[in-house]
Amino acid sequence: MIETLGYLAGVITVVAFLPQVMRAWRTRQTRDLSLTGIALLVGAGSLWILYGAMIGDWPIVATNCGMVALNVALAVAKVRYA
Repeated sequence: MIETLGYLAGVITVVAFLPQVMRAWRTRQTRDLSLTGIALLVGAGSLWILYGAMIGDWPIVATNCGMVALNVALAVAKVRYA
């Protein structure tokens, strides 16, 4: 039950960030996005993935894989449309 709660929280977290990424790609408006901030989020998410894998907490791993992927997509949009 606890693991299911973790996966549910992770899905909501990733889905909540998805509209921002979709909007950046659709509108090509990325001027107000900070590449440094995005890079920090990718770095932090990567560390969470490593931590989750080391302790065997797969909801942490899955959530942060999704967040790293979305932040990388946002960084690509930022570089491409800047």
